[in-house]
Amino acid sequence: MTDAASQASAPRQAQATDTSTSYARVLMYWGAVLAWMMVISVLSTEPFSAANTNRYVDPVLRFLFPHLDSAGFVLAHTIIRKTAHFVEFFMLGSLTYWASRRGRSPRWRPAWMWQALVLAIIYSVIDEAHQAFVPNRTSSLRDSAIDSFGAVLSQVIIYIRHVVLQRPV
Repeated sequence: MTDAASQASAPRQAQATDTSTSYARVLMYWGAVLAWMMVISVLSTEPFSAANTNRYVDPVLRFLFPHLDSAGFVLAHTIIRKTAHFVEFFMLGSLTYWASRRGRSPRWRPAWMWQALVLAIIYSVIDEAHQAFVPNRTSSLRDSAIDSFGAVLSQVIIYIRHVVLQRPV
């Protein structure tokens, strides 16, 4: 190959490498989102129903709060489970924003926030619909609201972080 021919093919090779790197980068970011969505789906199955998580949560509660009565156990178990809903979708909102941004500037854009919120809220509804068909699980719009609140709070924190980092020192 002549020098001129190799120089002419170099930009095409660089462009092909940039494109494949770009696709790999998109797959890496969105792969994390999809993996987390699969974790949420697994946590929505029967082994993670309230009836089954009692076996794991109650001994810890008994150890930490030995004088807790049965009503206290029910309340604590409910708080733990609802907090799990919140945290799952806080993470989903954060990961979706991260995937939308993919390291690009600026650090915050409304479109990325809305994309994260819409995906998380839609997935919370899908997750609750899935639970309607799972034994020992119940579908609840209240849980979907808790999920959505987790996603919203993730975006509020991302925005506040953006504002704080933009402030001159």
